[in-house]
Amino acid sequence: MNQKKAKKSINFIIITIILILFMIPFFVLVINTFKTTAEFTTAPFSLPTSFKLDNYILAIKRMDFFNTLKNTAIITVLAVALNTLVATMTGYLFARKQWKLNKIIFMAFLASMVAPFQVYMIPLVKIYGGTFGMSNNLLLVSIIAAGLNIPFAVFLYHGFIKGIPEELDEAARIDGCNFARTYFNIILPLLKPIIITVVVFVALGTWNDYLMSSLFLTKMETRTLAIATQTFLSNHTAEYAPMMAGLLLGIIPVLAFYLIGQKYIIEGVVAGSVKG
Repeated sequence: MNQKKAKKSINFIIITIILILFMIPFFVLVINTFKTTAEFTTAPFSLPTSFKLDNYILAIKRMDFFNTLKNTAIITVLAVALNTLVATMTGYLFARKQWKLNKIIFMAFLASMVAPFQVYMIPLVKIYGGTFGMSNNLLLVSIIAAGLNIPFAVFLYHGFIKGIPEELDEAARIDGCNFARTYFNIILPLLKPIIITVVVFVALGTWNDYLMSSLFLTKMETRTLAIATQTFLSNHTAEYAPMMAGLLLGIIPVLAFYLIGQKYIIEGVVAGSVKG
């Protein structure tokens, strides 16, 4: 018993130390939002001499915060909704229809997870931004964001659905449900844990995206929060303290969303990767 208690105590201490190490950058970010840029550059790890909100006021004004927040929210919500609809349907089709073509496409999905966005960002910009002239279109950015996350989402949904007994599908067919009705009425409600897991991942990635958004959203009125933080940087100067305030303002909404859905993440990832 004493050995078990000692093990638990050691594990608790190790986990606490790791947590503190991971939280240090966040605490540094928070305390530096109350400093001037001069104070930040000279003593980034010291506590601020006063807790003024000047940096937050400047960040809200300079970033056009509420407009960029709206743009970011629109892109994220549309990307999550589209990704969820397409990926759950695709995962269900791959899990239940054992066609040779399905297996080939599924393997192609898995292979595409290896390629980074930088591999095909130039063709995307040339086709959609150049040929079709669809730059500064929030819907386009949402569709691309959803599409980039579909392979990973399909992988998780496929694995999770494989763990759902096929007898439920057979019972639904006996009751007169076709393939589509079985998906919407029987399968989709059972996917809640894995859907929340994928939604958290897709939402976090889309909300924090800078590279793709900066390629397509070049006008001031279509900027996202990630792009707007660039306003504090110029060729010769950098306003670090207001920029950190802007970063913190952009983190708060998605952090709250993550904290709400975090309990489903481990459950969903394990179910999606192991059951398959």
